[in-house]
Amino acid sequence: MRAGKIGIEMLGIAAVMTAAVAVGAGCGSSTSGGTPGTAGSVGAAGTVGAAGTGTGSGGRGGTTGSAGTTGVAGTTAAAGATGAGGTSAAGALADLGKACAAATDCAGGTTCMKATDKILDGTSGPAHGYCTRTCSADSDCGTAGVCLDTAPASAATPVGYCFQKCTFGGAGGTAKCHGRIDVACATLDDTTTPTLDVCYPICSQDSDCPTGRKCDLATSQCADTPHAGDPLGAHCTRDPDGGASSCAGGCLPIGGAAGGTTVVASFCSMLCVVGSLQGCNWVGAGMSLATGGAHGVCALASANAMPGDLGYCTQECDTAADCSDKTDPGVMCDLSAMSAVGHGFCGW
Repeated sequence: MRAGKIGIEMLGIAAVMTAAVAVGAGCGSSTSGGTPGTAGSVGAAGTVGAAGTGTGSGGRGGTTGSAGTTGVAGTTAAAGATGAGGTSAAGALADLGKACAAATDCAGGTTCMKATDKILDGTSGPAHGYCTRTCSADSDCGTAGVCLDTAPASAATPVGYCFQKCTFGGAGGTAKCHGRIDVACATLDDTTTPTLDVCYPICSQDSDCPTGRKCDLATSQCADTPHAGDPLGAHCTRDPDGGASSCAGGCLPIGGAAGGTTVVASFCSMLCVVGSLQGCNWVGAGMSLATGGAHGVCALASANAMPGDLGYCTQECDTAADCSDKTDPGVMCDLSAMSAVGHGFCGW
């Protein structure tokens, strides 16, 4: 069973994020507590700079276990019907990763991990729910799933749940993770071939979570009491050993456009889904950036990211004066995607 924690500082990011990714128009909308619409047609990702070194190993222990042994398919009855539940270890769990509000929303041997649950890290639940099942090995999750430990890092006993697999990057125009705008295809382990990529639920704003819960930007999950810290866009520094910072989410280093190998700025950010405007506390054209907290857009990602992959929020702006990080020199307000975003975004 592999460790299953994703976050800016949980991943121990050493990569230098560089250029913006084009935000596609027509993304489905999402309302607080409801089931999100399927993502609309998104534009192809724009050109991005090199991402420097890859993300570090994530989660408790950082050690990736061997893949579980796939079971033998169950015997088919004379009438051609499969056994109870309609699935076997050799098959795929069709509903794995779908949004849900109750167990009845999930079929084929899966049940609903609700946004109100305290399963992820022992405290949180996924935005808009996630169809899954308990597991002790990858073979419990079918051919399209992987078993991840969702228990707190300090827990003595693992708590395994199935997560849908995906392919980070790849060809453009291919829907990932059931087309959800609150689930990102993220690389959990880049030391394997192929890399371990999973459809991981993320929130990046309180409206992604049900009444009574807020989006914990440090874990990107819905929690009763989120971590406190500095907001999106604030300048930050990271502990090179533990990765901790003063941010509510995480401290993201970015590099210059020419090669992206030198850190030119570090600011507070949170996770988001590339190609979706329904995250980062985004507001569109004609809406004020001065009220409702720091507003952002999912405009940063690693070099080969495509719509549906894991990205990072950067602050929205109309001029450079709107960017909160006044410590790192050379800040600018990039207006190149203004027709899609409605505002510019802070860059260096």
